[in-house]
Amino acid sequence: MADIKTLDQGAKILQNVDVGSIVTGLALGIADAQERLDTNSVKQITRLSEVEVGGKSLLELGFQPAFYAFEYADVSASINLKMTVQEELEIDFSLEYDSTKKKGYTDVSIQEVENNYQEEKYKEFKSSRKYWTTASNEHTLKVNQSTVNTSKETGSIDRLEETAENLSSDSEVQRVDSKIIETKDIVSTDNTNEVKTHNYNGFGMLSLLDYYKEDTGIIKFKNYTNVSIKIKGTNAASTILLDKSNLADNLNVIVNSTFKFGLKDNDALNIYFDFSKHHALDFSYNKGTSPNNTESLKDKLRALAFIMIHDTDVTIKIAGHTDSVSGDKFNEDLGLKRANTIKNYLITLGVNESQIIEINSEGELNAKTNVGDNQNNPDYRKAVIDIDTNGNEYIFVEGGDFSNTQSVAIVADWSITNSGIVQKYAKTTVNITKKFIIESGSDASLNETVKSLSEIKTKLDNSTKFYSQISGDVVYLLRKDAKIEYTIFSNNNEETTIEDKSSNAQNSTNNNDTLNIHKVINSKYFAKSDLKSIKDPKVSAWSGSLDVRYARQFGVSVEGNASVSARMISVPPPTGLENYIQSLTGNTTSGS
Repeated sequence: MADIKTLDQGAKILQNVDVGSIVTGLALGIADAQERLDTNSVKQITRLSEVEVGGKSLLELGFQPAFYAFEYADVSASINLKMTVQEELEIDFSLEYDSTKKKGYTDVSIQEVENNYQEEKYKEFKSSRKYWTTASNEHTLKVNQSTVNTSKETGSIDRLEETAENLSSDSEVQRVDSKIIETKDIVSTDNTNEVKTHNYNGFGMLSLLDYYKEDTGIIKFKNYTNVSIKIKGTNAASTILLDKSNLADNLNVIVNSTFKFGLKDNDALNIYFDFSKHHALDFSYNKGTSPNNTESLKDKLRALAFIMIHDTDVTIKIAGHTDSVSGDKFNEDLGLKRANTIKNYLITLGVNESQIIEINSEGELNAKTNVGDNQNNPDYRKAVIDIDTNGNEYIFVEGGDFSNTQSVAIVADWSITNSGIVQKYAKTTVNITKKFIIESGSDASLNETVKSLSEIKTKLDNSTKFYSQISGDVVYLLRKDAKIEYTIFSNNNEETTIEDKSSNAQNSTNNNDTLNIHKVINSKYFAKSDLKSIKDPKVSAWSGSLDVRYARQFGVSVEGNASVSARMISVPPPTGLENYIQSLTGNTTSGS
């Protein structure tokens, strides 16, 4: 009945149901019961005639079998037939791996994979397939009908994102997500290390925020009563004084600095993301409502981080947003990923996590409300930082009109001061270096001195263990042996396929830890599983799949009741049996 898809089709079947045969079946059941009673009586006669006591059978001694008959029998039936067209929901998950060839994948990872599949949640897609590999490997893959190559980029972020973009080039693919599922963290191994280290979502994150290219100052205004703050000057003619009654006018006093930034209560910063992306900030991304990422965003985030580091009065909330392509749940998670990316960027710069008081996702809510569903609109692909300054206002300034030595002293006691300098730094001398001492696992370590983020990147690249990339004031690094998972989502295909079409030359250079896993999960249309192992021994440490197809089923339910009412009474033995007993005993038996 798998091809029955409408109620009209099913109704034609129900019209042919023979209700009379159901009643006949009940009546025949009564007849069958009478036959079984008669058979039982005959068996009693046989047994009584065969068993002897004192040379006589039990039958001769007066034992008689019991006989029964139905005095009357009523048959009644009340039947209600219903037909439904329904979707078959059936799932059978399988995961195979050779315990001798796990190649770096731990039992914990295996269990996590199985749990994740059992909890798959994106019901808005018809199908999805997961592809796993090692970061350093390069493959040629066939995605549905399209042939694509994995990335050859050496930048840590670009390598993941280009592969994801290539996988999404097939017209039947709506989304591709990537994540690092197994790696080793970056750790600072010496208290003299001067490079800030952090780890998030498989990336090591490094910053060198306290290497100052210019004299730098942070000015705070609790209010503007009797404001008078000298930020530069050795005499009256050269003095630059902040003495205005509001933030905007004081900012206008500063005209020659490399960068200046004013911050007040309830300000917000928008950080935009390209379609589906969330791993890192892209300061070259020029879409989204102005001011976008290209308009001094890196400097603004650095200024915000400095202000928060030196004044715990300032707290922030971060909300992630998406456009309205795809469904609610996918976009809710994507928005949260974007918000957490911003959070961890700021933490890497040195912001105390306790000052980031809320992380949440608005998903596609704003986009769907304002521009409708399924709209690819870059204005809504963002994370928004909402800033609470506790009523204070700030100016962050670098170089030019600010002098570390000529400005007034840092305020010592803010309980008795309304305005002044929170913190200031002198430009770092050119020949000053910073210690860079880190480890990752037992096979990768660096003990170097550096003067810039670009030098940090060079040291990482020279180690041959990492891919690295600078984004803003952070270096993102990725171990070359990290395990990467790509998930392809389709809203068109009930089956999404990936095949490994790598050349011999590609396979010969790929890391031995390479791994391709074909897996399919579909939370909307479940059907029978189909296990398929990848044959190439280089890539078959584990294999498994859960192929999902759309299956409609015709279902019939029978409701109601059927009943039989019958009364059974004892009846005398047949006359022939009476005569037979008399012939054996010579006695006459009177009947009742």
